[in-house]
Amino acid sequence: MVQYRPDGSRDDGADAYDYDDPRRYTSRQRGRQGQPESRNGGAVVSRRSRLGDAIRGIGRGEGRRSRGQAPSQQPYYPQRQSFGQQGYPQQYGYSEQSVYQEGPKRRPHRARNVLLAILAAIVGLYLLICVPIDKSIAFSDDVATSLSGELSMHVPLTPYYVLALGSDAREGDTVSRTDTMILCRIDPLAAKVTMVSIPRDTMVQIDGHGTQKINAAYAFGGAAAAVKAVKSLTGVGVSHVALVHFDGIEALVNALGGVTVDVPVDVNDPGYTGLVLPAGTHEMDGHTAMLFSRVRHGFANGDYQRQEDQRILISAIMKKALSNPLSLPSVGKAMGGLLSTTMRCYNIIPLLTRFAIGGPTIYSASIPSSPQTIGGVSYVVADEQATATMMQVVNQGGDPSTVANGVQ
Repeated sequence: MVQYRPDGSRDDGADAYDYDDPRRYTSRQRGRQGQPESRNGGAVVSRRSRLGDAIRGIGRGEGRRSRGQAPSQQPYYPQRQSFGQQGYPQQYGYSEQSVYQEGPKRRPHRARNVLLAILAAIVGLYLLICVPIDKSIAFSDDVATSLSGELSMHVPLTPYYVLALGSDAREGDTVSRTDTMILCRIDPLAAKVTMVSIPRDTMVQIDGHGTQKINAAYAFGGAAAAVKAVKSLTGVGVSHVALVHFDGIEALVNALGGVTVDVPVDVNDPGYTGLVLPAGTHEMDGHTAMLFSRVRHGFANGDYQRQEDQRILISAIMKKALSNPLSLPSVGKAMGGLLSTTMRCYNIIPLLTRFAIGGPTIYSASIPSSPQTIGGVSYVVADEQATATMMQVVNQGGDPSTVANGVQ
């Protein structure tokens, strides 16, 4: 085995044993210098020569080495780590310390840890806030089943339609009609909401019941029948339904701390709702807002004016909710008494977040129609051609009020 001394010179054959015996060491050294070897491997030298070498060594200050003592300058042999010492683990037969130079230590994945923490917080908030809300606003199983055959699927992030139904059920009523019907087009990416009011007395055909006012569809067949009637009237598919309870509006507005409403015309209804308000800007609490959404007497346009007032109130509620995200938990709690819907928090929260970032664009109009008396019954008859034209504008994301609006 070839060895090297500390000074870099080559040592051909010396081993540790040679240094224990000076004679063997001297013999090896002479052998390397080309001197003849004896049969047993030693150099052929006389006893006198060896004695002379020893004397000369003493003269140079070199004492006799004891047996086992190596010369002052000897080759360097790196010590190999034995089993159980520092190196590879014992189960591999090596020491625990690596024989290779260690590289730079890996930095902790801080970005990944932050992302995981954010995801955990989102999941926690959803379980804490959204799951109870989803349970409180969900339709009953039988209503949801009946709606499943009428609702249209939509691709995420693309525009879709929501039918908002306002129930006029009072205490003690066993059958209710929809006092309000608003077809809403939601465009998540463009942050745009288009509301189209449908007069409650609009004449339609209802399966099994012939010619009826559209607000009777809910009484005959529930939310599914109302969706079918609206699809027939407007020619668009509905993806979600929200049934709004008037009494819940009061709790919702109070949860927001009130809303600012621009009243377009004087309200003078002392005989029915008892509400009297001059035109202009008003700060409304929950009770006043609820009465304002119901008023239809004393207006020149009757129910058409109420439809406009309801859209104004909805816009005011949306703006107030989006202006203060911290109020959303209390708003969500109030929603349990306000509505029943097929939508869930995972539909609503991204939509509200998008609207809060850019501020929604809100358009509104009423189905073009005119009041008529047919067979002794007062109806609102929709203008089919004008309605089709208006819905084309709505589908394209335009403002329907620029084409047609209300009484024709």
